Amino acid sequence: MQTLLRLLSDPNEQIAQTIQEELAKMGTAVLPILETAKTEHPALAARLDQVIQDIHFPQLLVTFRQGLQESSLDWEQGAFLIARLRQPTLERTHYQRILDQFAEEFRAKWNCESLSVHDAAQQLAVFLFKDKGFSGNQEQYYDPDNSFMHLVIDRRLGIPITLAALYVFVAARVGIPAVGIGMPGHFLVRIEGVSPSLYLDAFNKGSWLKEQDCRQFIAATGLEFQPHYVEPSSTPAILSRMLRNLLSIYEDTNQETMRRRVEALLDCFDS
Repeated sequence: MQTLLRLLSDPNEQIAQTIQEELAKMGTAVLPILETAKTEHPALAARLDQVIQDIHFPQLLVTFRQGLQESSLDWEQGAFLIARLRQPTLERTHYQRILDQFAEEFRAKWNCESLSVHDAAQQLAVFLFKDKGFSGNQEQYYDPDNSFMHLVIDRRLGIPITLAALYVFVAARVGIPAVGIGMPGHFLVRIEGVSPSLYLDAFNKGSWLKEQDCRQFIAATGLEFQPHYVEPSSTPAILSRMLRNLLSIYEDTNQETMRRRVEALLDCFDS
């Protein structure tokens, strides 16, 4: 094993790549050794991370495909599975507890049962996008880390779809009916059970929009408004959109390994 690890740092990329593939073929049994090696050989950490991802990805692919085929994946589960592209050993339960804690803090601050859906929804936006400091990553919009839920939570930065996800996940915990709206060119949240319809732009500091605002946004893109543009998106549609965002980034930055993995997950929607 030590010989293989030394060869992994070979200046000849073809040799290093071959060793990486051989280590990956050894499977999960070598994962503890690889994790230890990351500490002992910091210069190899990036390459070792690739090997670890190579070992874990087949199981991620199986889990993701099965969830889609059985229609058992909800948005939250699917989003954290996608996050395992970035961190294969991600413990979803840790982030579930953080989301649970957000919900508990919100309940402690606001008595949801005494508020209308409209008022509770607005206060939750203030709580997440002001009190907790979540915001759109305007400066580095195309950073792939904006698409991984665990990093969105850790860094308090995201893009429209992941910040919308954050809001919907916490809203579900406090009884606010919120759904994802995959408009062309933008992703919003709609609050159900209120009239007129109320839309949240989580990326832009949790601002609120009416349907007319959505129509104007769509018109600005050069498209003719269609009613389904402001209707709730299905879980598969949302998850595929999250993956297509990543695919575009990895294609533009020539990250071939990640591109292939994202494409493999996208292929699950057709299987």
